[in-house]
Amino acid sequence: MDCKIIKTGSISSPVENFSYNAWPSVITLDNGDIFCAYSGLRAWHICPFGKVVASRSTDGGYTWSEPQVIINTPLDDRDAGLTQLNGDVYLTSFNNSRTQQRIYAKNCKFNDETIARNEKEMAKISDSDELRYLGSTISKSTDGGLTFSDPVVIPITAPHGAVKLSDGTLMLFGRAFRDTAKASFEYLPEGIYAMRIHPDLTVDEPYLVVPDVEGMLQCEPHAIDLGDKILLGFRVEDKKGLFTIYHSYSYDGGKTFSTPVPTGYDGSPPHYFKHSSGAVVLSYCRRRAPFPTVARVSYDNGVTFGEEIMVTPSSLSADLGYPASTENANGEMVTVHYQRTDDNKGTFIKYTIWRL
Repeated sequence: MDCKIIKTGSISSPVENFSYNAWPSVITLDNGDIFCAYSGLRAWHICPFGKVVASRSTDGGYTWSEPQVIINTPLDDRDAGLTQLNGDVYLTSFNNSRTQQRIYAKNCKFNDETIARNEKEMAKISDSDELRYLGSTISKSTDGGLTFSDPVVIPITAPHGAVKLSDGTLMLFGRAFRDTAKASFEYLPEGIYAMRIHPDLTVDEPYLVVPDVEGMLQCEPHAIDLGDKILLGFRVEDKKGLFTIYHSYSYDGGKTFSTPVPTGYDGSPPHYFKHSSGAVVLSYCRRRAPFPTVARVSYDNGVTFGEEIMVTPSSLSADLGYPASTENANGEMVTVHYQRTDDNKGTFIKYTIWRL
């Protein structure tokens, strides 16, 4: 299914040697600004240089400010999940240990120069720094996303952040964080968990909502409270090439969830947004040629979703994705995702403004 594309463009700015930008999220702030955060100023998919950066648009997504660093722990800051609650902006991320970064460099057969540059950067990180920050993180801004608090470490992670529930509280649905190095908390068994987050960034004990399934990777969940239920979606893949979304529902405020069922969609991970018209918009990317960014719309409050809408019909490679959508004051959709640059020398954050 086609949609009316109004405008496309790039949010991230190319930086020599640090041109990898990925894993964005986007929200509309209470003042109408469109706020996009992502992992930027990176050299590689995994590297010690990653920071969480953000840009904002004051004209509905048509133009964007220069990216500003908002989170910079000593480690490799990655996903950037966004939620606003009672005027405050909550930002989730996660990072990798030095050991994990070295494993990646070895597997990618980085040359000596690249390894030396990485090691020089990692030499700045102390054991106590790594123990303090390793894990998933959450920060809060009380000034509309201009500045964020020092991150608090939490044990579960999700690319698009926490969910505002109908009761006015905040809940994160995330996969158990794991790393080859020791963290300041005990690693949870594999699975997808729920965890309530309080305004002071203290958290309740996480509880399991989707058990691990042997032979399948279940990760990168996102959820939306639709009033009569919570819709939870998550990425599922296996060694046979499966790469899809499963759906599960809660009718008791997130305490229990139905048995997950496959959607059959070709692509992942999911992001959900409710348009002012009442339509529920699901965004995801396909990692098969021509590598499109797609959306599906539900007009029955998340029970069923319609045909695919091609938001971005094609990209250069399977190194793309993590789209998220929001709405501007004109009722237009603003969808962001990452993909390879046209010269294939890095990745950039791309936006598309479109109509349902």
